[in-house]
Amino acid sequence: MKKKIHFQCITECSSICCGGATIITLAEIGKLYKFFPITAGFRKVYPFNAIHENYIQDITFKYKNFYIIGDFIAGNRLRKKCRFLKNSLCLIHGELKPFQCKVIPFSVTFPEEYQDIVIREKRKAAFRDCKGFQENFPIIWNGEFTGSELKSNFYKLKKELSAQIDLMEKIFADIDKSPFFYQFILSKDGLLEIPLINKFIEEICFRASIENPEDFIKRQRAMFITELTTEGYKNSLFTEALNVLDNIRI
Repeated sequence: MKKKIHFQCITECSSICCGGATIITLAEIGKLYKFFPITAGFRKVYPFNAIHENYIQDITFKYKNFYIIGDFIAGNRLRKKCRFLKNSLCLIHGELKPFQCKVIPFSVTFPEEYQDIVIREKRKAAFRDCKGFQENFPIIWNGEFTGSELKSNFYKLKKELSAQIDLMEKIFADIDKSPFFYQFILSKDGLLEIPLINKFIEEICFRASIENPEDFIKRQRAMFITELTTEGYKNSLFTEALNVLDNIRI
């Protein structure tokens, strides 16, 4: 029998799971580009078994012998805390809150019935110091999610990741000459983070239902400048991202 997962968010340790950046989907860019600088990211996903391999084919694309999930990164990974945390409380709620934040502490890269594996591995690493896992807290998973809202958000996130596979695969194919690309391919794990590519900006805006691409460019440019001029958070990738935006003609 699978061990039940008891969990409740403890705001005092919010920086553990609410770091400087979070994963968002293409569909979410339209409502979040005014709040976060956005880049693209790629991660390798290794199948745990045949069931898991069948599952990840819905949200990944294959490159040689790797499964790769492509998504978008909102925020600055050099920051220890999300820019929208105030007194350890999130300022973004409702429809604006990213799906990734709504499904914490779980991961959509594993099927619902395998989320105990996710938690076991996270508690060895990223969630080692999380105080939210206590036996007297509510049961949120017992072989499946116990709450309808959590279940709904999990499958919405999976659906949106599936809907953007074609675009992420095109972007990935366009960066195969980058030295960082080969470092990523040769590494076992890790993250390949890149600026949004000039030639895909219009498609991204269209598919994210952004009616005014010029506003997207203007706001994104302003946020990259802010991050680059804030002491301690000068992400070198953002310099490249700013150069991309400066050279876009729509």
